[in-house]
Amino acid sequence: MAHPRVNLKSVATLLVDSDRFTRGLIVQMLRGFRMDAPVVCDTGTAAKAEMAQHPVDLCIMESVLPDMGSPELISWIRRPEMGVTRFIPVIVLSGYTQHRIVAAARDAGANTVLKKPVSPQALFDRIMWVARVPRPFIDAGCYVGPDRRFKAEDPPDRNYKRADDGTPGAMSEEPTSNTPTAAAAKGAQ
Repeated sequence: MAHPRVNLKSVATLLVDSDRFTRGLIVQMLRGFRMDAPVVCDTGTAAKAEMAQHPVDLCIMESVLPDMGSPELISWIRRPEMGVTRFIPVIVLSGYTQHRIVAAARDAGANTVLKKPVSPQALFDRIMWVARVPRPFIDAGCYVGPDRRFKAEDPPDRNYKRADDGTPGAMSEEPTSNTPTAAAAKGAQ
C-alpha cells in the first residue's frame, strides 16, 4: 500500500525484544523508515525502567519476554499513573498467533499484533495504521486501551438497548471514515 511521505524522524520508539537478532532486524527496519534509533530493552523490567524515565511515542514489543508476558507490560503501560504515556500505540510481535496469545495482547490494550517474521512493509503499514486511524481510548475498569471494535454496525438484532446508542439504523446509513468501504464511498462522490 502506497503511503504519502511521512516524517517519522522524531518518533521516540521503545523496542522490547529478548532476541538480539530480531532486535537488530527491527532497528534496521525503523532506521529504514528514517526513524531515530529506538531505545532497545531485552526485558519487561528494563522497559518499565526506561518508560518511567523517558517518554516514548510508540512501543513495539515481543509477546513473550523473559521476565513477563506482553499483557503484563501492556497493562502496566495503560495504568492511569502513566499519564500521557498510557495512550501510546503498542504493537506486539509474536512468532505464534494462536487465538489465546492474540486475544491476551488485545485484551490487555495492544493496538495490533504482528506475526514474526515481520516484513518491513508489514511493520511500516501497521505503524502508519496506528498513527492515522483514530480509535477512541476506552477506560472501562476491566479494559483499558484502544477501542477493539473496527466496524460501526447496528446491533445484530437491531435492538438498541442504551440511551446513547443513537438512532436505529443510523450506523448503517453512513459508513465511517475508518473503514475501507467509507474511503471507497468518499472517493466515488
